[in-house]
Amino acid sequence: MDSYLKCLYDHVMECLLRCPRPDMAEYGLRAAEQGRAWEDLKQALSPEQIQLVEAYQAAQSRVFALEDEWLFQEAVALGKWMALKNLYS
Repeated sequence: MDSYLKCLYDHVMECLLRCPRPDMAEYGLRAAEQGRAWEDLKQALSPEQIQLVEAYQAAQSRVFALEDEWLFQEAVALGKWMALKNLYS
C-alpha cells in the first residue's frame, strides 16, 4: 500500500469507531459478546493454554489486518476505475 492509501486507510479506520453510525450499536453488542466469551474461555483454560490462544489471536489479527488493507485497496481501485469510466462515458 502506498503512503497515500495508507494515510487514507488509517484515517478511515480511526474515524470508523469514533463517528456515530447506525451499525455501531450492533458493533458494541458483538464486541461485548466477544469479551464475555473470552472471559468465559479464560476461566476454563490453564495459563499455558491462555498463552497459546493469545498467540493465535495475535497471529490471526495480523492476517485480518492484511486482508482489511487489501480489501480497502481493491475498493479504492474500483472506485477510481468507476469514476474514470463515468468521466469518459
